[in-house]
Formats: sequence, structure tokens, C-alpha cells
Amino acid sequence: MGKILKPFDVFICHKKSSGKDFADHLKAGLEELGYHTFLDSKDIPKFTDGKEEWADIRDNAIRESKTFILLITPGFDMSQEVKNELKFARAFRNKQFIYFRHRDLGRKIIVDLESEKLNLGKQEQVSFETKEELLRLAYGILLKSSLQPTSNQPETPVPKSMDTVALAYASPLAKAEVKCEMCLKPIQGQPLIEIIRENPHNFDCKECAQTFKKLRSMYGEDFS
Repeated sequence: MGKILKPFDVFICHKKSSGKDFADHLKAGLEELGYHTFLDSKDIPKFTDGKEEWADIRDNAIRESKTFILLITPGFDMSQEVKNELKFARAFRNKQFIYFRHRDLGRKIIVDLESEKLNLGKQEQVSFETKEELLRLAYGILLKSSLQPTSNQPETPVPKSMDTVALAYASPLAKAEVKCEMCLKPIQGQPLIEIIRENPHNFDCKECAQTFKKLRSMYGEDFS
């Protein structure tokens, strides 16, 4: 009997010349955290029977994944493959779309998908700068959504009081406010303080502290 393949939770769409490092890091991190994540350079066999088979594998991954992540990096809207993937994914109404935009780019972007002009300026976007920040934000959003990882299920449920993505990551906040170092949510009341490598760190809940320590063990001091 052939090996039964586990369906993908997340599909990463990116432009290779400007988004590869971000996509590779995001794929590795989400897999480690239990989300089966599709990235064409990693999940399509190098020896496929031509472009048609390659496209079939990609389209099937888009079809079965619950979340479609678009990395908005320089020139992404000029990539025909990015536009093909985005156009195909938008045919599925029950799919969660997350648009991550690099901070070097403006938010007012229109993508020509032939069948429609997609105005990303009207879509909710989450800005990022580093690959570590991208992974942290993606994981936080997936935890808040209905999507649960297919493995390595978090031990503690997400607090119901957690704000929406826009409030958690985009609201202008006073400098005096203390934020959770994992999910970036402003901490209401007394923070959970964990001593990690002799330094104190503030967290909103035990789950955030556990996740931060796990990612720090994976990426070392570069993860902050």
C-alpha cells in the first residue's frame, strides 16, 4: 500500500526572487509548530512528469489547505505563478486568506488576475520586516483562527479575550503599555514573567511563554 499523505493546513504563495528566504523560514517554523505547510520548492518532487503534473500537485495543495498565505514582497504582482495561485485559491470561498506585506512596500497594490482586479489595499494586511517576526505573526493568527494544527496541538487553549488581528498587531499603542513578547498583545493586568537565559520576559499567558521558549530553542538568540 502507498503512503497516505496528510492534507495540508497552510499554502504559502510567494515570489521566489524576493520571498524565498521568508517562505523557507515560515514553512520550517510552522511545520515545527504542527501546521502541515505547503511550499512548492519543498513539497513538489523534483522529478515530475512535466509542467502539467507540477501544476496538478500545486492546485491540489491549494484546494485542500484551509489557509492561503500570500507574501507581499517586491515584484510579487509581476509573477505569473503568484497570480495563478492567488486566482485559483480565490475560487474557494471557505478558505482563510492572510496577506503579509513587507514594510518596505506600500499597502495600496492592485493585482491583475484577468478575471478581476484585486485591490489588496482594501484587504486586511499584516506588515512584517524580519523572517522571525513573520513566523511569530503567522503563528499568532493561526492560533486565533479556527484552524488547529494537525500535530503538536498546543496544550493550553487560546484565551477568548484575545483581540482581533488588527488590534493585536496594528493598533497604535502607548509606549508605557507592556506587550506579550510572543503574540504582541498588550497585557492587561499582571504579566506572566519567565526567566529565560537569565533575562526576564513578559508574556500574556502560559501558552505564549511555552511557544516563545520553543522557538527560541529552535532559532537561538536571533528569535526575539
